[in-house]
Amino acid sequence: MLIDRSLVEAALPGYQVEGELGRGGYGLVLGGRHRLIGRNVAIKVLLDTANDADLRARFLAEARVLAELDHPHIVRIHDYIEHRGSCLLVMELLPGGTLRQRLATGPISPEATCALGLAAAAALQAAHAHNVLHRDIKPDNMMFASDGLLKVTDFGVAKIFEGTETTASGILGTPRYMAPEQITGGRLHASTDLYALGGVLYELLAQRPLFGRSLSVGELVNHHLNVTPLPLEGIPAAINAVIMRVLAKEPAARFGGATEFALDLAQAAAGSFGPSWLTRSGIKVRVDDEVRHAALGQVSGSNPSAQGAQAQPRQPATPGSGPQQPPRPWPAGAQPQPQPQPQPQPQPQPGWSGPQAQPQPGWPQPQPGWSGPQQPQAAQAYPPPYDGRAAPGPQAPHWVPPAGYPPPAQPAGGPPPGRSGTDWWQPNPFAPGGGPSGPQDGRVPAGAQPPAVPGPGWPAGQRRPSRRRMWLITGVVFTVVAALSVGITLVVTRGGGTPAHSALFVPGTAYSGTALTLPDLDAYDVTIDRAGALYITDWTSHQVRKIQPDGTVVTVAGTGTGNAGFGGDGGPATQAELNSPATTAVDSDGNVYISDSHNHRIRKIDPLGIITTIAGTGTAGFSGDGAPATAAQLNEPYGLAVATDGSIYISDYENQRIRKIDPLGIITTIAGTGTAGFSGDGGPALQAQIKNPNNLAVAADGTLYISELGNARIRKVSPNGVITTVAGNGTSGYGGDGGPATAAQLRVPSVALSPDGVLYIADYSNERIRRVATNGVITTVAGNGTAGSAGDGAAAIRAQLSSPTGVTVDGAGNLYIADDKNDRVRRVSTTGIITTVAQAG
Repeated sequence: MLIDRSLVEAALPGYQVEGELGRGGYGLVLGGRHRLIGRNVAIKVLLDTANDADLRARFLAEARVLAELDHPHIVRIHDYIEHRGSCLLVMELLPGGTLRQRLATGPISPEATCALGLAAAAALQAAHAHNVLHRDIKPDNMMFASDGLLKVTDFGVAKIFEGTETTASGILGTPRYMAPEQITGGRLHASTDLYALGGVLYELLAQRPLFGRSLSVGELVNHHLNVTPLPLEGIPAAINAVIMRVLAKEPAARFGGATEFALDLAQAAAGSFGPSWLTRSGIKVRVDDEVRHAALGQVSGSNPSAQGAQAQPRQPATPGSGPQQPPRPWPAGAQPQPQPQPQPQPQPQPGWSGPQAQPQPGWPQPQPGWSGPQQPQAAQAYPPPYDGRAAPGPQAPHWVPPAGYPPPAQPAGGPPPGRSGTDWWQPNPFAPGGGPSGPQDGRVPAGAQPPAVPGPGWPAGQRRPSRRRMWLITGVVFTVVAALSVGITLVVTRGGGTPAHSALFVPGTAYSGTALTLPDLDAYDVTIDRAGALYITDWTSHQVRKIQPDGTVVTVAGTGTGNAGFGGDGGPATQAELNSPATTAVDSDGNVYISDSHNHRIRKIDPLGIITTIAGTGTAGFSGDGAPATAAQLNEPYGLAVATDGSIYISDYENQRIRKIDPLGIITTIAGTGTAGFSGDGGPALQAQIKNPNNLAVAADGTLYISELGNARIRKVSPNGVITTVAGNGTSGYGGDGGPATAAQLRVPSVALSPDGVLYIADYSNERIRRVATNGVITTVAGNGTAGSAGDGAAAIRAQLSSPTGVTVDGAGNLYIADDKNDRVRRVSTTGIITTVAQAG
């Protein structure tokens, strides 16, 4: 997005306008400084609202909501200006980064997690007191001010609703943290936000998301509605009980309000960690006296009532206990379930008082670009990563989707032996008569069971709520593209480790032995995972195989019969059909992604070998941006790349676009207008023309490299969305070695990125492998320009190649080449000697 800085300066004459801090679909965020009082601010700019009155109204509503919510733990607004068709929101600058960024630096101690929970609950209580529901609580929307104070941000786009409870008008929120009633479109409560906060705290305590990292949107929906989370292993029972209660499926079984939740969490932390836990946490909190007394181990005399509910005596935190609010209407067929009885829990230690918590050594004060060290904490065995399967135990009643709502996705694992198709699957496998039992692999202490979750019910004496105005905040929206986050995320400087423009991770050292014979080998592309396994996509035999570092050959996907087709989703990938797989990508969790090009789909194979479709309907076309990728149309997807945050990039070849699937499964276009051509260098990638995008590579800092066959160029899209050319002058041919890569000629190139930031290009029609050093100089490292197969055992630059379609680099710096028309995979050692490691036979 191009912006006239003078426009912003004219609208804000009292501010010095500084550099860009972030951007999104509707505008961008700039830094600024008040000229007289010297206050640093963030300036959110929404451009060109003249033709979109609704967008302007939503932006103004956001400003009004923030103006109402004056609380230490909520981001503050300073000013709102409209000027020449643009809207500007001047707000508090938050240079400490997001909770997500802080979590990425290392585990956060349980004490700090509980303190963060109190701070966020205080913010939510303030919002709920103004009849504002946030609906998108997540680590990305929890940020830190310069003094270390937590701020809840992104109160998004506001809309007025009536009533003390409201009904969701669409599927709104972030699927990883969404409450069941958000998913079903039911009545929303204060406890809807508390459920999301519980999911965040669970993630911090367990060091894994509530239901694992690898679930699709459909699978997440099913888990939120029907699967009880695993108990928190190694966490005190009182805290575990508070978290499990706030994650109850039924709103009435959760806490009645944010203050009630905070009181129970504070008492549980004091009883578990001792009265000085808040000081040790290093987290500043600004809470009311009752919550602070509870945190200090001083038992409160009474429990304040939830908004609109009668006060209740304090009870120990157990799932299903506490005040009950009228639940939302539950789908037909769900029956009321008995409420579980409260169980005795450890009590806080009373009688201690002390100073307000202050940051301690070991948790530094956040600064611009903060990327602090791992948080100090006692040695503790954390549970292994969760694989998304449910623990055994009582479950909520099975959710019946409303008319027109897609059914929940089938869980990974495929049908058990002797069953086929979809009839084997039960959405609630742990109910009486359900499917297989959950994992018994030591993740849950012996004898532990998830707490029972009460079913939906209609308490006696329920009354129609009084009609009141309620602000309802839309966060990340499935069906509506959200505006820029109110919280401003600064770029975090990477401390050590992999260079910013290097490959995503350092792969292992791949096979280097004598040539292996692979039946029907037609090597189209190659890639290497962390363990050094070399993946080979076979275009005409419609399969993916890998060579282990010891030379063992394993079929990863495809039947190996040579027949093209589509089938097998939900079962073993080796029994699935593919149709001309083009490229593969492997993420840090071991998931393998395949561009199933002629099926117009992206397939995923999990570490258990189960294959599913994660993008594409199977019908060639273009559609679906802003919605789940499984409902989108692709047209000949070829290139794939996986970013550090789990986002997946796709070169949508015939659509002349680069598409992105975010970690929540939502697809968008990030480059290309859809018209083949060349234009736009130096500007937004979304306004640029690209032509026949093929292979992709993504760097650790998010820079995306694109090989454009039709433009004979390698281009890159920077993390801020600007596209430029890094190799090729646009004229198809051969030339330019020893000079700038941008002045060189390429002919049908593909691209790869090495761990040290060097680009390698498979220059298909030039029969060469080219190298672009970090200083931008291009050279040839393999191939003499004459098609053929000669040269093994000698210098690679004197060898013959025949239409190399792909190249990759292992952790030791050795090159692996898909030598397509030779039906070989060739290896160039770090000494420059070429050999064959796989051949057709």
